[in-house]
Amino acid sequence: MCGGELPQVRRALLAVLVCAAAAAVPVARAAAPDDPGPLAAPDRSTEPVVLTGASFPTWAAPADLTAEAPGTGGLECLAGDDTTCTHNRYVDPTVTTGAALGAGVPVDHLLGYRWDAHAKTFTQIPFQVDEMAERYLANDTSGFAAYSETDPHLAYVWDEDRFRWTASDPGDPCRAAPASPTSTDPVAGLDTNDELAFMASDAGPEAPSDAPLPKGVTGAYRVAVIDPRAPDAPAYAYVMLAGDATGAPRPAYDATNGYVRYEPDADSDTYLFSQSSYSDYGNAAAGPWLDPTTGVCHTDTAEWKRRRPKDSAWIRTPRYAFRYDGRWLMTQIRVAPAGADWTYGPDLVDQWKARAFQQRPGGETPCCGYEEEVGNWGGSSTLMGWRAGPVRVIRATWGADSGTNVVRTEVFYRDEVRMRTDLRVHPIPPGDGIYAQWDFNAGRVTRYYNPLRPEGVAVDGKNDEAFGNEYVDLGDQFHNDVDIVDPTFSGVSPALSWEEVSGPAGSFVSAFTVRTIDLGAAHSVLTTPYYRDDSCFDDGTGTDPGVHLTVRQPDPPDPSRRCWTPADGIPAPGTTAFWQGSIGTFGIHILAVADSDNAFTTLPLTEIGAEQRIVLLPPTSDGAPVNVGERYGRAFAEPLVALAAPR
Repeated sequence: MCGGELPQVRRALLAVLVCAAAAAVPVARAAAPDDPGPLAAPDRSTEPVVLTGASFPTWAAPADLTAEAPGTGGLECLAGDDTTCTHNRYVDPTVTTGAALGAGVPVDHLLGYRWDAHAKTFTQIPFQVDEMAERYLANDTSGFAAYSETDPHLAYVWDEDRFRWTASDPGDPCRAAPASPTSTDPVAGLDTNDELAFMASDAGPEAPSDAPLPKGVTGAYRVAVIDPRAPDAPAYAYVMLAGDATGAPRPAYDATNGYVRYEPDADSDTYLFSQSSYSDYGNAAAGPWLDPTTGVCHTDTAEWKRRRPKDSAWIRTPRYAFRYDGRWLMTQIRVAPAGADWTYGPDLVDQWKARAFQQRPGGETPCCGYEEEVGNWGGSSTLMGWRAGPVRVIRATWGADSGTNVVRTEVFYRDEVRMRTDLRVHPIPPGDGIYAQWDFNAGRVTRYYNPLRPEGVAVDGKNDEAFGNEYVDLGDQFHNDVDIVDPTFSGVSPALSWEEVSGPAGSFVSAFTVRTIDLGAAHSVLTTPYYRDDSCFDDGTGTDPGVHLTVRQPDPPDPSRRCWTPADGIPAPGTTAFWQGSIGTFGIHILAVADSDNAFTTLPLTEIGAEQRIVLLPPTSDGAPVNVGERYGRAFAEPLVALAAPR
């Protein structure tokens, strides 16, 4: 997912990492007044239930089985054979069963119900079926495609394959248009890898065994939703198949009246200049583009530049609004106060941030420069696609500098966001690895909690770790700010913990899980949590407390700028009175990586996968912070169990 000052060196980088993790230091745990403790039952009211078609064997056909030989298009393109150079594309597999093994029931005939005991009838609930298919990803034109080549990826069948939007609108050359149709599932109807989703809170009592099915329904499955903490008290939902007869029921909920909305900006299809700071990564095709500072559409071929659609959008639910200002730019989360659905409070976050090799610009590591989400990955990626329904909105970004086939997928539910990453990169040696983090807005959250700090610490721009936020100076070849884990503050594994920031704008509870698909590599051991609350630390991107001004470089010394403190209040938008700062920043740090790009094969041999679950909660009535991490942060460790059986 990484570029570097010397890309040609990294193309030859094949070393395998060996590293050890620090041991945890036990810390006595004191309960906070509003902390229910580690044995508290998780609050399930925000959680979705997701099953696959395999849970409905009488309705689902076998999923497409595929195989594809390793590709060489990236190598040929690097060698100068322009006839082979293509941009982001799905490679047709050499072997595919497709629909030869049968077709499933029509997915638009599948409906979700609960039993209404008062009315003694089945009532529809928001319910969604998302088809999936195995794809093979390639981007031969990228300067690192000779390493990435072709990778398998189980992808959603999108409402729009946005990566295909590479043509120009005939009436406006600076507006994007699809160059080819959106892909379909090679298996018609429901198959065993398709996903079916509803909210756990929509499940209810079990229907009597003799309760009649709705008119026009030809079959049904009962889904028992079981909390492992209370296995004797399941809730029930019903998945039903409607027939073709006139008057048979059809879905009562869709993308316009369910729990979530996907709202692209009116100009989200406008072509803007798009190029990584390492110019051959991503390597989009050149064409007409709009200069947003002048409003001029450059159509002269002499002025063409590499371009991609703007891809900005809002996702809205009754609980929160989430802002995309680009493919890797996630810049706002606004939470609705209790009782004020669809009406949102102030922004909690500066933005989501990611780093490779260095925490901030201006450092020096043996490999490989400084990368971030704005000037690097935003310019070398494409929007793979999006899908919207009544239960969830799904959006995926494809590519990041030398991580040609990295895919980051966000899934938005009514009260939660799930962020998944399929990491497919070359080896990253010890130095400073990869960071993924949320940086928060000054004054909008006021306290940070985790299981070792149930009483919390103030989010005030002053670091609280005993150690971990370190400046390392080993001379010209290595001087850098490095975040290493402080086991006395947050433990050593993000998979065993949760984190929360809370304050007058709401609460943000987060939990990570990291999985590996490799043959014994210790990636999960090498992934640690970290925390930095330092209003003097300028990491190179962002706008709060102050705007970072110098792209990919440290902001120069300026005696008129200062480090924000709570006494300064809420900073004015766009101010330069304060340094950019890191406010209540937390995330994961992958210290080093052996190959995670499938070792040049088209099998998922060495990938690293991660998922972050975020629960968003309204502020308390007086805006005081509250520790709810145990209630909402433990679900990864104790997921709901959903069992489907024919009724």
